[in-house]
Amino acid sequence: MTDVSSAVEAPSPEKPSNPFSRLIGVLFSPGQMFADIARKPDWLVPAVLIIVVFLVAAIVTVPRIDFETMTRQAMEAQGRSGSQAEQGLRFAVAFAKGIQYAIPFVLIGILAVAALIYWFGVRLMGGEPTYQQIFSVVLYGFTPHVIRQLVKIPVVLSKHNINPREAETIVRSGPAFLTSFKAHPLLFSFLTRLDLFAIWSLILMVIGLAAASRLSKAKAAGVVIVAWIVMTLVVLGFAAMGAARGQ
Repeated sequence: MTDVSSAVEAPSPEKPSNPFSRLIGVLFSPGQMFADIARKPDWLVPAVLIIVVFLVAAIVTVPRIDFETMTRQAMEAQGRSGSQAEQGLRFAVAFAKGIQYAIPFVLIGILAVAALIYWFGVRLMGGEPTYQQIFSVVLYGFTPHVIRQLVKIPVVLSKHNINPREAETIVRSGPAFLTSFKAHPLLFSFLTRLDLFAIWSLILMVIGLAAASRLSKAKAAGVVIVAWIVMTLVVLGFAAMGAARGQ
C-alpha cells in the first residue's frame, strides 16, 4: 500500500528540452529556459542556425549591393584612375563580396569572444559559471538577431540595387536610417547600436547570465552594459577612421 501511495505521489520528471524548443522558449519564457540551458548547456544547433540564416541572408543580399559605385567614388576622391585603378576596383569589389559571405562563419568566433568577456565579467562579480554555460547563453541570446535576418530577406528581395551603407538599415528597426554614414559617420554608427533587435538580445543576455552565474539581474546587467559601452566605443573608433580615410 505504501509503495502504491509513493508511486502516485511521486512527481513526474520534467520533459527534457531540445535545442529547437529552447530557441522558441528564450523568446517567450526566457527565465525558465535559460535556467534549463544553464543546467545542460549546448551550442551546436544554435550555432548552425546562426550560420545558415546569416549565410542565406548574405546570398540574397550581396548580388543586390552596389559595391562598384561606392568603391569607384572612393578611388576618384583619391585621384586614382587608369587601368591600374580598374584592377584595384575589381579586386576591392571581389574582396568586399567575399567578406560578406565570410561574416556568418566569423560571427561564431566573435560570439565566442563575447562569451569569454561575459564569463570574465561575471566571475569578477562573484559568479561561478563555466565558459560552456556562458557560450550557450550567448548563442541562444543572439536569437533576436537571427529573427532580424529572417525579416531582412524578403525586404532585400523587393530591392534591385542597394547602397552598401543602406544595407545596414534596410530593416528599419532602429533610428540609424534617419541619418547617413556619409553625412554623420559617428552618429550613424552609434544609432545602429540602438536597434530594437539588438536591445532585445541584450535583455536576453542579462537574463541568461543571471541564470548561468546565479548573480542578481542587476549585476548581470552591469556586466552586459559595460561590455556594450566598450564595444560601442570600438565601433565608433572604426567609424572615425573610415570617415578620416574618406576625406
